[in-house]
This record gives sequence, structure tokens and C-alpha cells, in this order.
Amino acid sequence: MSLDGSILLLLAACCMVLAALQASEWPRPLQAVMVLALAGALAASGELASRTSTAEILRWVASPQRRQDLSALLLTEALLFGSQAVRAAQGQPTRWWRWLGWLPPSSALLSLFFAQVTVMMVIDGWDYGTLAWLCALVFALLLAAATALLRWALPDAATRGVLRVGLHGAQAVAGLWLARPTFQIAIDPVPLWGDRLAILTAVVTALAALGWLLQRRR
Repeated sequence: MSLDGSILLLLAACCMVLAALQASEWPRPLQAVMVLALAGALAASGELASRTSTAEILRWVASPQRRQDLSALLLTEALLFGSQAVRAAQGQPTRWWRWLGWLPPSSALLSLFFAQVTVMMVIDGWDYGTLAWLCALVFALLLAAATALLRWALPDAATRGVLRVGLHGAQAVAGLWLARPTFQIAIDPVPLWGDRLAILTAVVTALAALGWLLQRRR
């Protein structure tokens, strides 16, 4: 996998962790609605995912116009949700800030779609409709489990807010990286698995451990 593909993979992981952290602040009924809505959205996008490949995704990202669009999305999310995370970390969220925090981040939905494409590329011999429903159920349940795990591991809302602020900072840096002058991204059709997944796991584990230590030292 190319360096650019690895960075995009880490960015997708960052967006998913941010989505789980944000969902950990939601009321339980809203979390249940989120799981159902996410499963429905992934199931509905199954046909499109079956006609998409990893190479097409990287080619899409290599397009200057698409990179600008993705950069704008990341920077907007970092600004809006990062500001909401700051208010949450300060313990002073108003009603409008809470409502903003209840909106699902678009980058996480996009990352889940890319993950669905990868699963369909890796698994052969399965009906795409069946895979779409399996991805919908598994991804929704995994996100719900990650949300519950983060809420258990970091019970202090302020600590979760600080972690969100840091990750939104990384999201903003990624947005600026995508907005840099045109470059030729390496098109690598190899699925996003293997050693890069190990790096991804190590990064997420390190972030979780850092949050845990900050929580215990308070």
C-alpha cells in the first residue's frame, strides 16, 4: 500500500473514533436510533459499494476537485464539532451546542462506506446483497460497542472532550494536507489490510491508553 493510502486509512480510523466519542455523549435512545439509521444507510448503499473498488476510491481522492471537497468537509467538521467538543470539555455546552453534537459526522459515514467496499473486495463468492446486510449489521454493532467501551473507559465527559479536541486537530491537519497542491497519488488496488491494519490498531490503542491515563490522573 502506498503512503497516501496509509494516511487515508489512518484518517478514516480517526473519523470513526471521533464518531464513537461523539456518540458517547448522546442519550441512550438517540444512540439506538443511530445504530438503526446507520444499518439502514449501509444496507441501502450496498449496490453502490458492490460497483466500487479501492482503486476507484484512491483515483477519486486523487482528483483535485474531489480532494478540495474532502478537505472542505474535514475542515468544516473540525471547526464545528471541534468547537462543540471544546464547550463539552469545559462543561458549558448550551442547548444549541448539544444539538450540534447530536448530528452524525459525515466523514464517519464516508469511512464506513469505504470499509464496506473493502469487505466486498476481500470476500469472494458471496452475494453482494447479503454482504451489504452483514456489513450494515456488523458495522453498526461495532460502532455501538466502541461507543459503550469509550464511555466505560473514559467516564469523565471532560476527558472525552479533550480527546475529541485533539483528534479534531488531527482531522484539520489532514484537511490541510488534502488541500495542498496537486499531486499524483499512487493507485494501489491491494485491499486495505495486513501490516497497515496493525499500525492502525497500534495508533488507536495508544490514543485510548493516553485518554485512560489522563482520566486516572485527574
